[in-house]
Amino acid sequence: MADIHQVSSSEDEFDLPPGTFKLIRDDESDEHGQRVVMLDPMPSNDPNEPLNWSTMRKSVNFTIVLAMTIIIFTALSIQAIFWQQMTVDLQVTYTELNRAMSVNFVGLATGCIFFIPFARKYGRRPVYIVSTAFMLITSFWTSRMHSITELYVTNLLQGLAGATNESIAEITIADLFFVHHRGSMNAGTQATRQGWRMSYQTMGVFNAVLFLCFCFLYEETKYVPLFTGRTSTTEEENEQIEVSSQHKKKQQDKGDTTTAAQKIKSATKPSAGHHHLDLTIPCSSWTKRLALITPTPEPIWPHFYRPFRVFIFPAVAFAALQYAAGVVWLTILSNVLALTFPLPPYNFTPEQIGFMSVGPFIGNVFGAVYGGVLGDRSILYFSRRNKGYYEPEMRLYILHLPAILMAGGLIMFGVTISRGMHWIYPSVAGALFGFGLGSIGDAALVLVMDSYQDITGEAFTAVAFMRNAVSIGIPFAISPWIQSNGLQTMFIACGFISFGVTLTIIPMVIWGKDVRRGLAGRYRGIVEKHGRAGPR
Repeated sequence: MADIHQVSSSEDEFDLPPGTFKLIRDDESDEHGQRVVMLDPMPSNDPNEPLNWSTMRKSVNFTIVLAMTIIIFTALSIQAIFWQQMTVDLQVTYTELNRAMSVNFVGLATGCIFFIPFARKYGRRPVYIVSTAFMLITSFWTSRMHSITELYVTNLLQGLAGATNESIAEITIADLFFVHHRGSMNAGTQATRQGWRMSYQTMGVFNAVLFLCFCFLYEETKYVPLFTGRTSTTEEENEQIEVSSQHKKKQQDKGDTTTAAQKIKSATKPSAGHHHLDLTIPCSSWTKRLALITPTPEPIWPHFYRPFRVFIFPAVAFAALQYAAGVVWLTILSNVLALTFPLPPYNFTPEQIGFMSVGPFIGNVFGAVYGGVLGDRSILYFSRRNKGYYEPEMRLYILHLPAILMAGGLIMFGVTISRGMHWIYPSVAGALFGFGLGSIGDAALVLVMDSYQDITGEAFTAVAFMRNAVSIGIPFAISPWIQSNGLQTMFIACGFISFGVTLTIIPMVIWGKDVRRGLAGRYRGIVEKHGRAGPR
């Protein structure tokens, strides 16, 4: 499979489609004799650019973002664990609780469209701070609510606030990490012993700590260069730019659509071992690093509608399809756990239902490692076999195992529950499903990031909107589906549909590069029209 995207002898660095670049240099080795890995995206020599930050500085920032994603995901997913208690305490029905989940997805879909423009215009910090503040407020509000109206409102607000987990977190990854680095709570116990309200109060405490971390530790990752282009160039790079200029004239006669700036960028791409910073540039003060907003002059309104235009790129549509399907299956699993396990033969308490999420959690962690860490290593291997050139579709080469395990996990989950088998069997099934979900989701998002890095914000907004929009109606369909076909038949159908969705990996691998080349002009037109040469 590694030879599908083999670079032909007639291709050079100036004729490649978006996302394809020279990752491994055959003519250069480091001090250990290893082939040199090229850096992409190309960093400037400004030490203030997030790509040039130290490992410790990146780690602090990204750890805070990672903690935020964990807390938000927990807040958005734990409510089903409490349904057994909430039906009694709030005097609501399971149908109303299902509607509240749909309202939550409405908030997530809307928030993705709302927050991204502000993150692009004013920076990541203010959006993270506002989002965390909303999560803090709604956590304590949820712990004290007493009506169905409050249930709907808090779910809507939590969905809006949680949208940062859907899109801006991925933009932060693109801000901080190069291509070859990008891949890489149980509340039921407390609910059973202290009540579901105490769980939300605990969530509020964690959100308060996270809010303070964003206020006083998280640095802005939106990079605003001091000058247009690079601040300085070496003599060797000037020679490369001159060669690039000569090549430009030659290619113009052939109708080449690649811009001069992109050609110069390709020609001057540094390697991981030979990138030098300009130490004469002063480091930003803490006041600037922790500024509440980092505004730039570009208009904000185009960011609201541009996400809907990027669905023309198959990589974006593919990622949206994979993510939407994954969330649909996850929603069905969560609802079935909440609806069936309090009943015979299981008779589970909220504590025990909460522990049933351990299997999917463990599987998801291993899946993220497989799709992320192993994915980063695999692309180096496949790039070496491809004359050193990296193709974003190489991320998909290792996904055959996750595709099978995710479909098999869904089928096993439904079959074992419908037959009342021991709880360990659906737990293992959940772990298999989680492994597939983590692997495929991670690879699909990085595929988009690597293919169209200049429109990352719009692409992730489109993906997040699609996955949440599709999920809005799922809670309404679960109970009728179970009543009509039974658990076993429903999950067998889900397994086969899941496998059919993941089979779209095959056409992406075969024709992905050709499509990227065919739509290269459209992509570059979007980038040039909306000005990507400035701040990200």
